[in-house]
Amino acid sequence: MRSATRTKKILSAIAVGFAVFGLVAGFHLTGWFEVVELKALDHLVRRSADPAQADSNLLLLAIDESSLEAFGRWPWPRDRFGYVVRYLKQAGVKAIVFDVMFLEPDENAEEFDQSFADDLKAAGNVFLPMLFQAEPIPISPDVQARATVQVESPDAGRTVATEIHGGVKLPIPILSQQARGLGVINLSADVDGPTRRIPLLGQVNGHLVPHLSVAVSQYLLGAERLSIRDGGVQIGARHVPLEPDGTMLIEWHGSLEQTYHARRYSIGRVLQAFAQQQKGERPSLDPSVFKDKVVFIAGTAAGLYDLRVTPFSSATPGVLIHMAALDNLLHGQALQSAPPWFSLVTLLLLCLVSAGTFMLFRSYRIKFGVTIGLAVAYYGLVVHAFSGHERWLELVFPEAALALTFGTAATVEYVTEGKQRRLMRAAFDKYMSAEVVEEIMRNPEAIKLGGEKKEISIFFSDIAGFTTISEKMPPEDLVALLNRYLSAMTTIIKNTHRGNVNKYLGDGIMALFGAPLDDPKHATFACYAALDCQAELVRLREIWKQEGLPEIGARIGINSGPCLVGNMGSEERMEYTVTGDSVNLASRLEGASKFYDTLILIGQRTAELAKTDIEVREIDLLRVKGKQEPVVVYELLARKGQLDAHKRQVVEVYLEGLAAYKTRNFSTACARFSEAVHLDPSDGPSRVYLDRSANYRQTPPPSDWDGVYELTSK
Repeated sequence: MRSATRTKKILSAIAVGFAVFGLVAGFHLTGWFEVVELKALDHLVRRSADPAQADSNLLLLAIDESSLEAFGRWPWPRDRFGYVVRYLKQAGVKAIVFDVMFLEPDENAEEFDQSFADDLKAAGNVFLPMLFQAEPIPISPDVQARATVQVESPDAGRTVATEIHGGVKLPIPILSQQARGLGVINLSADVDGPTRRIPLLGQVNGHLVPHLSVAVSQYLLGAERLSIRDGGVQIGARHVPLEPDGTMLIEWHGSLEQTYHARRYSIGRVLQAFAQQQKGERPSLDPSVFKDKVVFIAGTAAGLYDLRVTPFSSATPGVLIHMAALDNLLHGQALQSAPPWFSLVTLLLLCLVSAGTFMLFRSYRIKFGVTIGLAVAYYGLVVHAFSGHERWLELVFPEAALALTFGTAATVEYVTEGKQRRLMRAAFDKYMSAEVVEEIMRNPEAIKLGGEKKEISIFFSDIAGFTTISEKMPPEDLVALLNRYLSAMTTIIKNTHRGNVNKYLGDGIMALFGAPLDDPKHATFACYAALDCQAELVRLREIWKQEGLPEIGARIGINSGPCLVGNMGSEERMEYTVTGDSVNLASRLEGASKFYDTLILIGQRTAELAKTDIEVREIDLLRVKGKQEPVVVYELLARKGQLDAHKRQVVEVYLEGLAAYKTRNFSTACARFSEAVHLDPSDGPSRVYLDRSANYRQTPPPSDWDGVYELTSK
């Protein structure tokens, strides 16, 4: 009997193990949880990054705030870059790599381009960037040798080039022809936003075009051509592993501050040192620091907008990606993901061992101990493979399978669902929002008891001029009108767009999208809800006008970002709510709408997440009350493709004015904003910038003006 029972348990364990394996492997193949695995990769990157491993011969000349302050607004005359090249060449650099685009002639004077080109030719080791583009612009024969690369493998194009492009946007011919080499700097982010890999090559009209880091590494390693073999690319003596899709998975050594901070110099110091040399004086910056170095020249000032999302930060200067890629190529250190068969075998073993342990042992200490031990051991294996062998093993799926196997086996052995639901109900009954409780009860597996940090979208709305309205109405009529308004808005937020009305703030509404249940489209649904709320208000105002009631208008602010979501309060009184800087900014954006006379303002992260679904326009680089760092603010205009032609014309003229405003061309800005106001007198942002530009035209801002506008009121 005992033998039969044991056999039955073994068979049950095998059945549970294979069932969970099949389920998780199925989910794995769908790619549903790719983002989670990528976030786990970011964790491994940050945990294992060793700044000491970064190549000490890679230096950065930063076009930073101090340089802009010292040498004037951007863009600079090209001859200044020529001075930098001349100084570095005399210092004995190995290569100079520009992460600055030169796609148009110098707006200051044509001779500056010629002067820069002469310095490029004299240096002979300068690399310039170019861009892939969809338009079919072929590579001209006179720069083909500089802009393309030869590969030994006869089918290298199909093996390595992940995309075929119509053409490339080259630097102006006079510069393209004098550069040592050209390389594209296009970057493609992963599905969740950060850039973690680069395509080394792309195809244009049958030619292979290298990434900028490839062009530089080929020169430094003395390789006439590349060779594709053994799952990687051979550049001279260096073999760099590639992913199956032909991309290189970057092995990061740290953030820009961690890796190249000590080897980062302001380009302003180089210009100053060059001027001192020309006068026969001793330069304040010793040229010997650049001898035998590879020097990148790139913008790091926030106003230059060359910021990317990386595993280290959501606002990383893009040059870090190119420097890290070159570092990898020069040392053959790129990451390599484990083959699919390894992941599947590991997944099956963990499922079978976990299920077998639960079924065959009576002690829950052993059950929990073995499961936790397996989880910790596998995590240690992943960390060791990553930090010691540059191998990326999947972390989330195996660990999730382990937990799922444990839970499934527990369900087979005893029933806990009723007890679990009662405990959950008792905990969440302390929340004021009944709809939150119901949502949790319907989907308990998606909720974590207690607080958790997650990215969500926060929606704030408020009735414009509510105090004035309340003074003119009897209390009972005011309450009835307010209830009609709140009911209509709540229906749109909750039932139409999967939002959670977290609380009512008098006449205001605070809603969450992406909490308590995760929703990858939380930013899009928050924006859609805002647009539909405003459309519904237009309809309701007509009804209220006929009834002799005040015409209510509302302003809305939306922001997306990481927040702490969960139980907050005391033992006697709890509230399911959210806190964090992202929440505060959403509230401030709602208040800022009054200043710009707009209906809906959204934060930069919201605009990034929902960019394929909405139409927006940039409003300002704003420092709101209570925050030190400025944020780019956008006005939400319409769903994608639904902006009417007249409004689009107004926005285009407005954006021309904004571009002139940012470059301190206040006369042109006034003209453009005046034209926008003429087209649409109700366009609040155009009126605001018209007044601001007119004031600056009379009294220009200081030389260190960075375009940030400080909003002192809520």
